[in-house]
Amino acid sequence: MSDQPAIIVTIPTPPSLNKLWVTAPGKPRVRSSEYRAWAERAGWLLRMQIVGMTPLDCRFNLDIEVPISRRDTGNFEKALCDLCESCGVVTNDGNAHRITVTPTERTDCLLAFTPLPEMGAVRAPAGAKGRPKGGRRARRTFAPHPKRPGLAWRMP
Repeated sequence: MSDQPAIIVTIPTPPSLNKLWVTAPGKPRVRSSEYRAWAERAGWLLRMQIVGMTPLDCRFNLDIEVPISRRDTGNFEKALCDLCESCGVVTNDGNAHRITVTPTERTDCLLAFTPLPEMGAVRAPAGAKGRPKGGRRARRTFAPHPKRPGLAWRMP
């Protein structure tokens, strides 16, 4: 087992975990404009660093260095891991065996991925469980219930 990281990338600091999602009137929770803007900018910067790399499709350890701040240390993990999955650094961020988040004197976030190919129980690539390629679920359609006229609509 190698203790040397195979992939090391830097990403701008994400928004606070509390600011990732908003509730829009009449809609389910959606990404906030701040989160979408960060993901767009950080995604392109991340893709430039991983050109030609194949995604990690095995278990891995992840060491994250974040700026020292008043935020909870674990506040950075969700957005950073989701971005790495969506940009193709890893096939599924659920394959993380150990995640260590360390506050250090820096202005961005450093992520170091150490693959663990000898470990089993690898999860399928994200989106492979019947979801369309874009990762979005199909909209539910509603049909009239044949036996209960009082309940005009039901989910199939």
